[in-house]
Amino acid sequence: MRYLFAGVLLALLGGCAHFSKPDETVTLPVRQVTAVGLSPQPLGFYTERLAQQLFTELAQHTTIRQKQLAVSSFLPVRPLSLAQLSAQEVELANQLADSMLTEAVQRGYDAVDIRLRREVLLQTDHEQGFSRQLTALKQQHQARVLLSGTYSVQEDGFIVNVRLIDVDSQKVLAAATDYVPDNVLWSAEKMRTRGNYLYRSDRIGERP
Repeated sequence: MRYLFAGVLLALLGGCAHFSKPDETVTLPVRQVTAVGLSPQPLGFYTERLAQQLFTELAQHTTIRQKQLAVSSFLPVRPLSLAQLSAQEVELANQLADSMLTEAVQRGYDAVDIRLRREVLLQTDHEQGFSRQLTALKQQHQARVLLSGTYSVQEDGFIVNVRLIDVDSQKVLAAATDYVPDNVLWSAEKMRTRGNYLYRSDRIGERP
């Protein structure tokens, strides 16, 4: 009887030990994805790099600085047209032109804005000094040098080509190429930082 009681007691203790043992957990490997194409830099960072390449070649050519310079929108390299493209891509093309115009003026070039209206248009809530309508433009500039360029769409950005062209001879006076990540025009609300990684938040969730 004593041996039977001892056997039952050992069985109960063994059962308690079995149920009190914590569940085993398996640690799964975590895959970190580096966002190669994302950049914390604004578009101006890349246009400044382009301008540094472009205008360095002309540092000794003072005669070019004396000619009026006009800037036009950048275009996709294959269709050479912004028609039927996304709003983000059109914005990039126009912002590239405006940023390069700023870089040219800051480097002492005699730049003109071909979008200037003959008269400032007064609206009820703003003033409009620029237009894309030919009939509204001032059209009195003497620009003999054109700053423009092309871009090609890559998986996570754009290859941007910029050049200065002599209008009369069509000679390319200088040229430069750089890579621009496609997140440079994302709004601040869509950008999130985690450690050394950047994420974009949109309607389908976060993605690196």
